[in-house]
Amino acid sequence: MKTSVFNYLLVILFACSLQIVNASTALVNVEVVGKGRPLILVHGMSCDSSVWDEFVQNYKDRYQFHLVSIKGFGNNEKIESPHYLTQIRDEIIAYIKNNSLQNAVFVGHSMGGFLGLWIGAVEQELLSRIISVDGIPYFPAAQMPGITPEVAQNMADQMKVGMRQMSDGQTKANQEMIVAGMIRNKDKHEKVVKMGLNSHPEVVGQAYTEMFTTDIRPLMSKIRTPTLVLGSWAAYGQYGFTKEAISTNFLNQINLIPAARLEMASSAYHFIFYDEPEWFYEQVEKFLSE
Repeated sequence: MKTSVFNYLLVILFACSLQIVNASTALVNVEVVGKGRPLILVHGMSCDSSVWDEFVQNYKDRYQFHLVSIKGFGNNEKIESPHYLTQIRDEIIAYIKNNSLQNAVFVGHSMGGFLGLWIGAVEQELLSRIISVDGIPYFPAAQMPGITPEVAQNMADQMKVGMRQMSDGQTKANQEMIVAGMIRNKDKHEKVVKMGLNSHPEVVGQAYTEMFTTDIRPLMSKIRTPTLVLGSWAAYGQYGFTKEAISTNFLNQINLIPAARLEMASSAYHFIFYDEPEWFYEQVEKFLSE
């Protein structure tokens, strides 16, 4: 079972300098749409900001969306960075500060949710709300609670080697298989497959490695921002896991956040906003109105 679980763990991850002084080395671009309270939307790995199209369309008259796009994801750009996720985190922090965004809400999917939790831990007064959509402080421990970053490093290294050895045809087939395991709604498969094929493989490989070896669980007690974590479990059912087991694993990762709440989708896979959109928007609206 461990091999199957690890393979699915890779799937869900597929499923983003305190001052930006040189645009040529920046990893983050931001597009602003709508008006109202600022919402910073950050996509997951191997995706781009268009994953939020329906979200933006539904609420652009109520919120001002700051759509974060990350170089290397959903595009074939590559910028060298010794610490890719750390740089993305710090560029988003700088963007919020430089634009004096007040009462800002952070909404992140998967890797984006991880980044939101990280930002909340290092900048306790920056955000008014955090919504993490199937993003947790340490992804490998979601299914392997005792795993360490050292063990995870070996797994990530094997994954990177496998990615480099794939032909174009194998890469496409693998991407289609991965997306099928992340999204139950088949109408969304093609869109997300294209994002993955348009992502830079070296960037994806580095980001995977950093996700597998960066454990921010010890920082969670520092978060003072009200936080909503929306989790999914249904895709794990094929490996024998129950909703209760996955919920417990999620809670064990966020229970140090003083003002955190977990809500679990009933049947959605990793892309909750595609598989259970009505439930997703209901949870978001309820949380933002509190």
